[in-house]
Amino acid sequence: MDGAFHILEPRSDSATRAGASSGVGSGVGSGVVRAMAALGGLGLIPFVAPPLLFLAGVLPAETAWIAQAAYAGAILAFLGGVRAAHAALGARADIATLVIAMAPPIVGFAVAALVAGAGSPALVSTGLLGLALALAAQGAWDMTAGALPDWYRKLRLPLTVVACGALLVGALLASMP
Repeated sequence: MDGAFHILEPRSDSATRAGASSGVGSGVGSGVVRAMAALGGLGLIPFVAPPLLFLAGVLPAETAWIAQAAYAGAILAFLGGVRAAHAALGARADIATLVIAMAPPIVGFAVAALVAGAGSPALVSTGLLGLALALAAQGAWDMTAGALPDWYRKLRLPLTVVACGALLVGALLASMP
């Protein structure tokens, strides 16, 4: 190796095992872990902002819920991509995970489209609840995946809780007359 990080080169078995155990000391520096935590926190803003902006009278209901649903769909696609990349680029390709990782983007897109086209508060609320459920399922899958690094699995819990909580608040507000 020339000392550079080569993303497309397969990792050795020992690097894969070390990478699955923790972040720091396993090829991922503490700076990367801190950056991921900070970026994850910033990534919660589009989940939390729509209900707050709706309550403040800044956004109309339809705009708030479409924005929240669209972002949830995008995040589900991102999280599915994380799992797909990990499955494809790990020391051993994991075809089952690669295939399953395609479900979150499809579900996210379909439910976000439902919210955008919904003509009733009940459908909007149901769609936001569905997105919260999809994010919770993705979070549970990620947090229980022993192949993923500990730091990533631990990071997923607070991010999932806040994102799902914001979607639940959106669903509640959307259901009110």
